[in-house]
Amino acid sequence: MKKLKKNHIILIAIAVIILATSIGFYLLKKNMQTPKSSKINTYTISSGEKVFVNGIIGPEGTEDIYLDATKGKVDKVSVKDGQVIKKGDNLFTYKNEQVTEQISQINSQLKASKSQREELLAQKKAQEEAIKNQALLASQNPTEDKTANTSNINNSLISTSSIDSQISAYEEQVASLKNKEYASINAPIDGRVILHGESNNMTSPYITIESVNFYIKGTVNEKDQPKLKENQLAEIIILPTNKKITGKVTTIGNRPVTNNIAVANAAAATAGANISNYEVIITLDSQENLTNGFHVQATIKLDDKGIEIPKTSILKEGEESYVFKVVDKKLVKQVITYSEDGEKVIVTSGLSEGDEIAENPNDEMKEGISVE
Repeated sequence: MKKLKKNHIILIAIAVIILATSIGFYLLKKNMQTPKSSKINTYTISSGEKVFVNGIIGPEGTEDIYLDATKGKVDKVSVKDGQVIKKGDNLFTYKNEQVTEQISQINSQLKASKSQREELLAQKKAQEEAIKNQALLASQNPTEDKTANTSNINNSLISTSSIDSQISAYEEQVASLKNKEYASINAPIDGRVILHGESNNMTSPYITIESVNFYIKGTVNEKDQPKLKENQLAEIIILPTNKKITGKVTTIGNRPVTNNIAVANAAAATAGANISNYEVIITLDSQENLTNGFHVQATIKLDDKGIEIPKTSILKEGEESYVFKVVDKKLVKQVITYSEDGEKVIVTSGLSEGDEIAENPNDEMKEGISVE
């Protein structure tokens, strides 16, 4: 019994020794494989100087159409709310009821004059028949003075010249008034129609036409205004949607923005400095999914050299060039493409502003090494 117990203890001891040896070997191997933390000089890619422009999305052009009481009342609307139209398309038509009444009155006079002319023409025709009969009788009497009779007959013929002149005058008046009876209002620009629906309010727009092309209208302070130039690229964030779009600066104002003067003065009272703001117009590269009135922030890079890194940061592996990028305090291999520029290179793909890379890596450096 004692011998069996002794053998049992020996087996347990051997098992413990084997387990301890295995654990020790595993830890040693892991320690050899795990990259050790070391002091590595790093280079952070500079973002360069930037100017920020706060602005709002708006249509490139807007036209308000007001009603004109002197032209009459709206008779027919030719467009619908939200309809996209071209410059020159008919929007609506006025009808002037006063002119319509004048046309009606003159038409009544014209009708009466034409009836009077018909009566005169009938009388003249009867008169001409009587003259023919009289001439026939005279031809049968050779002693009668035919010349005198012909003169007397011509002088007594009914004339319509006066009534003809009157009819012509009435017709001219009607034609002139018809040009004033209706007035067509056409679109001054291409765009989308907004119908406000107030047909009796002369002080607010009846129709607004907004361009379907949008742009950004923003402001920049006097410290940054001299730094901006036309055609500078802008990276834009639409704040309500966090969507990113691009554009370029097209106009830089040289007069303070009027509606920001009060804001600037208020800031001056608290900050102790006078700051003027200037208008900046940015055109957009895309017109998709834009909403009129959404606020944006545009970032304009003043240095357009691109992403610069030292030549010493680049390692080669076959045809690929790469750097060691610091991610979560560990080195990660990052393939890049670049062009040379003196002692530095311009990275065209693989890195972004703010990235941190190893400044002087060597061929023995591996991924996973911790960076202090």
